Amino acid sequence: MRRFSALSAMAATGALVLACAGPASAAPGFVRLYSSDGQVATVVDPEPFVCHQGFGDDTAVVNRTRGTILIFPDFDCRTRIFDPVEPGEDRYGNIGSFQALN
Repeated sequence: MRRFSALSAMAATGALVLACAGPASAAPGFVRLYSSDGQVATVVDPEPFVCHQGFGDDTAVVNRTRGTILIFPDFDCRTRIFDPVEPGEDRYGNIGSFQALN
């Protein structure tokens, strides 16, 4: 009987851990991009380290997540120029892409 209880407790603990573990995601919020020609793009709860395209030259980015995002001048987050935008900050410039850090 004790062995059954111990196994049941271990199984319940394992199920609880699996239920609580979810996919990694950025802090809740959104990132909004504005192009010079009036286009608007919104990414809600961006996943960490996933590259999201911007509009390129003359783009404004608004970080309304609780995490830092990196912006890149290229469209595939590969340029070694790392420009962090902290939570609550805005940035204007050549924003080809961005990715959330956390």
